[in-house]
Amino acid sequence: MNRKKVLIVGGYGAVGVQIAQILHDRHPDLDIALGGRSLGKAAPFESERVQTVVVDTNAEDPLLHAGDNVSLIINSVNDLQDRLLLSAVRRKIPLIDVTRWTEIFEQSIAKLKNTELHAPVVLSSGWMAGTASLFAMLQSASLQNVAINIHALYSLRDKAGPDSAAYMDRMTIPFHIKESQGSRLVFPMTDPVKVQFPNGYATKCYRLDTPDHVTLPKAGHVDTASFRISFDSKASTYTLVGLVKSGILKMISGDRFRSFRRSLLYNPGTGSAHHVLIHLKGRDHNGRWVERRIAITDPLGQTHLTALGAAVQAEKLLRLPEDEPLAPGIYYPEDLPDARMDTTAIINFFKQYGVLISH
Repeated sequence: MNRKKVLIVGGYGAVGVQIAQILHDRHPDLDIALGGRSLGKAAPFESERVQTVVVDTNAEDPLLHAGDNVSLIINSVNDLQDRLLLSAVRRKIPLIDVTRWTEIFEQSIAKLKNTELHAPVVLSSGWMAGTASLFAMLQSASLQNVAINIHALYSLRDKAGPDSAAYMDRMTIPFHIKESQGSRLVFPMTDPVKVQFPNGYATKCYRLDTPDHVTLPKAGHVDTASFRISFDSKASTYTLVGLVKSGILKMISGDRFRSFRRSLLYNPGTGSAHHVLIHLKGRDHNGRWVERRIAITDPLGQTHLTALGAAVQAEKLLRLPEDEPLAPGIYYPEDLPDARMDTTAIINFFKQYGVLISH
């Protein structure tokens, strides 16, 4: 790999630091710039290949002071006005973004459709930087008429950055899911499904609005995709369900109560394992219905799994020959598999970092 430079925006945060460390250790010839709002902040780990730069996603041109010769940008902080996104597009720099909830995700796509692209834009805002969607796509690629159900067990003791609590502001807003009969409007924290996770914890999981259910059905063989979540405290889960169902959460949906809403489920701890369970159902090449199950556990938690999801996508772009770049356009995390990085290589990448994967 020729010498390249990756800019990680939010490089001081819980996810950004881990992305930087993973790519730094795997690519000895890679330079890394950590972008943040604070001028002169020390790098989180020492290396002559790591520098810090000022990048403020709220600025009119966030990349104004980011330096030259950036080969790839990875964004791990909220970019609500798409300023960083459009700044990267203007500079023709490939971008991977792992931060957008569905409304902002769709807002960004709408803007990009009216913009000429000269580099790939990878919108990887699905669960854990699209890791769940990536594995769902890998395991469903040989099937047709696929229904994908993703379930996540979120530990309230896990490490988390403040942006991770933004979903609490979406709990009263209905969203559409695609089903075989067409599109249907559903509400967060409804339609419970009983799930037993890899650690043996059995609980009900409830609908949550994530980009996974938007991007996965874009694949021709996927008819429908749903995402559901539960927390490792049943009391907290049922409290949230009750607040949504009773309408109380909607009553406190304004800016005045934002801190209170987020505090309901945002009290990050020192770390805990993160679990994802994916159920697939589809027709094989003989037309028979088959079911598949993928269990994913990261003992180091959701920030680590998110960092791995971003890093595996970055490696695809970094390893491409200069004379065979990825064509300009909008990509999703499940678009990753290709001849250079097959299913076995992707699974081995995650396992190398302690992620447990079973079928």
